[in-house]
Amino acid sequence: MFLTVKQKILVILLEKGPLQNSDIAKRVGITEQWCSETINALYEEGLIESQFITPRRINKLTSKGAEIARHLKEIVETEFI
Repeated sequence: MFLTVKQKILVILLEKGPLQNSDIAKRVGITEQWCSETINALYEEGLIESQFITPRRINKLTSKGAEIARHLKEIVETEFI
C-alpha cells in the first residue's frame, strides 16, 4: 500500500509526536509550502491541531487523527510481513 502525503503526515505525527512544519516536510520529502497546505487541510478535517509558538507552528494529532494513523500504520506493517 502506498500512502498519500496526508497519510504519511498522520503516521509521522503518530510515531514522532508533535512536530513543526519544517520537520514534517523533511520527513515526508515535500516542500514546506506543500506541507503547510496539507497541514491546513488536515486541520480542516479535524485530524490535527496546531499550536503557534512564535515563530513556529507545532502540529499534533487529534484523537480522530491518531485513530486513523494507527489504522494506517497497522495496514502498512501487515503488508510487509
